[in-house]
Amino acid sequence: MRALLILLVLLFVPGARAEDGDVRIRPLTNGVWLHVSSHTFEDGTRYTSNGLIVRERGHLVLVDSAWGDAATATLLDEIEAAIGLKVTMAVATHSHADRAAGAAVMRERGIRFYASPKTRQLMIARGETPPDYELDIAAEAGATTTLGPLEIMYPGAAHTTDNLMVWLKQQKLLFGGCAVREASARGIGYYKEGDPAGWGNAMALAKDRYGSATVVIPGHGAVGDASLLDHTAALVSDHLADQ
Repeated sequence: MRALLILLVLLFVPGARAEDGDVRIRPLTNGVWLHVSSHTFEDGTRYTSNGLIVRERGHLVLVDSAWGDAATATLLDEIEAAIGLKVTMAVATHSHADRAAGAAVMRERGIRFYASPKTRQLMIARGETPPDYELDIAAEAGATTTLGPLEIMYPGAAHTTDNLMVWLKQQKLLFGGCAVREASARGIGYYKEGDPAGWGNAMALAKDRYGSATVVIPGHGAVGDASLLDHTAALVSDHLADQ
């Protein structure tokens, strides 16, 4: 019954909002789903956060946790109920809680949770529990590695110094993470752990590598296309001009 209810939500209410501690899942394309979780800050501001679920043969690969430990546990439960396959690997695209939470949950469930060396270092320095496994990726703009069906690229410092992107070649889908801003954004958002001066170069590199993307997923907000890369670059340019 629970699985049926979740499937009804996926099929008939794709715009349902995720409340704090809850998640929602909806299909994007064949073998790829979007997961959305949310968090409300102390000032009452509420944000949703995007991640991916990717099927590889008889198992799933998760791109980013849900927003927080409890939501990550809920996400894993709902994935198994709705999709009927287990997550065996996961990757965090940077060190913040909307990307890299739930390392203990992943470990308990036998999921190999990966992050870049830089992400793990940042989390350890803050006294947080990082993903257990380390990606073999250099801290150089343009460096890539693979994890199952995922091509993972470090575009250089942008939103954070450790932000990664994920490319699915077969689907022509780019998960830009928080290095890419949603179409409705009118500013670059939080950047205190990043580098606005280098952000434009990161977008240029992403466009050069993955400009053929037909689907681009920002870290927050609505799914778009490759125009989000130009949109983000323009926001960064405006920000720098105002400094």
